[in-house]
Amino acid sequence: MTVFINPGSHIGETGEGWTNTFKGAKAEAERWLKQMHEDGLLDVVLATWDETEMDGRWKFEFEHTVTKKRVTLETHGISDIETYCKRRIFSPKVYWDGSSCGAPEIEHFAAPGFQVLKSFKAT
Repeated sequence: MTVFINPGSHIGETGEGWTNTFKGAKAEAERWLKQMHEDGLLDVVLATWDETEMDGRWKFEFEHTVTKKRVTLETHGISDIETYCKRRIFSPKVYWDGSSCGAPEIEHFAAPGFQVLKSFKAT
């Protein structure tokens, strides 16, 4: 039996050729919001954020303006991912709704008393 221990991605420290800042993390959260809008999640806004760094990540809450349900994104603010990845074994983890392998879906914003409806829009 082989046991492999993940030593972590060490995003809480700055390295040569890259930084990890709140400003970068906020830009990343805004990129997520833009992508959600492009994917049709138009009623989602970036509601709150915490400027306190937690193990190299910052927490952002997105809210659906109809259901008022909030979902959390915990992301890094690494300025140069390519340089970071060249110097580290693991790529940095980003957590959507508590999962490191999740992606935004309308169902994440479901709340009691609401039903998901999907439709079309003209392009």
